[in-house]
Amino acid sequence: GVGTGVTVDSAINTDPRDLASRDAIDKQAPNPELCQRMGASALALDSRVFVTFNPFSVYISQADVKPACVLRQSNIVQVLQVDRKLVNKEDMKNCRNSFNTWAYVGDIDDKPQVSCVYQSDDAQNEFLSNPKIGLGEDVYDDDRLNQLERKLQAEQRDLERKRQQYQQELFDQGRSLK
Repeated sequence: GVGTGVTVDSAINTDPRDLASRDAIDKQAPNPELCQRMGASALALDSRVFVTFNPFSVYISQADVKPACVLRQSNIVQVLQVDRKLVNKEDMKNCRNSFNTWAYVGDIDDKPQVSCVYQSDDAQNEFLSNPKIGLGEDVYDDDRLNQLERKLQAEQRDLERKRQQYQQELFDQGRSLK
């Protein structure tokens, strides 16, 4: 007979330190049940950028990744202001005026780090689309190379125009000698 079953590949990584799926991220979110009910689990990346001006240079610290939760706008008043008094009315108003929402890192009942966050409509999930098209600088999206290519094309057009002018001048001189 033919047996039907599900095989489990022995290469599946079950190490809890590896976040290989949305489910793993959901389970690691602070207050996972509340987060799923009132918002969405997330990863918070904390990093610092240092800029020097003489000489000009940019330095970036290594990112610190923490489990986080982004709350839906419809839930922030109840969760953050009424139930836990983590933000005041003025904070809520300032955040809401910019069409923002709130996110937090850490246990919501034990001094979480709460932040007003902006949802970027420009964000792209390049895992689901063409990774060659995106907002960041990468090998496929080099503005400096594009600028050089445009400059080279303009110079080539100039040279072609000058060559044609020179040929016309030579032709005209040749006719005048006859």
